[in-house]
Amino acid sequence: MSRADWPHLIVHALPPVRYSLSNSAEGRMLELIDESLEKFFRATVPLSSTDIDVAFDAPDRDWAAKLTRPTVNLFLWDIRRSSTRSKTGMTTVMRNGAPQHQSAYPVVELRYVVTAWTSDLGDERALLGGLTRSLLSFSGISRKYCSDALEHLEAPGLSMARAGEDHMDVFKALDGKLKPGLNIVIATQFDTDVSLPTGPEVGTIETAVGRPQGSVERRRRVAGEIANAADRGAVGAVVRCPGDATTVNDVGQFLLRALPGDEIIVELDPPLVTTVPETGGLRIP
Repeated sequence: MSRADWPHLIVHALPPVRYSLSNSAEGRMLELIDESLEKFFRATVPLSSTDIDVAFDAPDRDWAAKLTRPTVNLFLWDIRRSSTRSKTGMTTVMRNGAPQHQSAYPVVELRYVVTAWTSDLGDERALLGGLTRSLLSFSGISRKYCSDALEHLEAPGLSMARAGEDHMDVFKALDGKLKPGLNIVIATQFDTDVSLPTGPEVGTIETAVGRPQGSVERRRRVAGEIANAADRGAVGAVVRCPGDATTVNDVGQFLLRALPGDEIIVELDPPLVTTVPETGGLRIP
């Protein structure tokens, strides 16, 4: 085989893929949780907005060198799906005015390391003490501190990491500089904004009855409704068609098996008479 007969690998250059960040609540979940966490600590420690800054940057040596004011750093260093809090199942939600089927919201655990940065050791200890008190006093972030964009989700849970659990090595992040930090865990539902449209509302249920080698008679369950049934004395009245009979329930509805074109009679005085349509249910005015 000559070199010309060898198989050739053809590589096509694809255009670069560009991603854009969504402005929806689903695209800003982490930002909204950060915002809720800051509001929580500012209110419960408390942290003065004029005297103390709150930052979410990586607390490394370069960042620390630029500080000019007392700062509480809340650094998100780990995101995992919860193995103990997640739920299963489906629910129906309304999106853009239309019903949608959606899986239960997954629960994620967000791990933060919280550090205090001041020029005075006493001020640092005071900040850490206030932060620790807040963490030990509350088991979650109250909904009043959460953004309105998260109102459809359960309020986030909040806890301090226990001994033996994963934690961030603050010393390593600061190139070996000794620095105390609080490791906290936020457990929150995460809206993925993934859903499927529901099917049309069920109006009829069709059944087929037949005999071997015989004809098949197709009947369907027809849903009916009588307008102002209570005022007309129709509640409990007998409803008949050639192949079935039933009664009107407390809200003026009935359900029976019938064929298109069958005559339906509601036994009142005078009787109400209507005909089964080809599709769908019926309403007797």
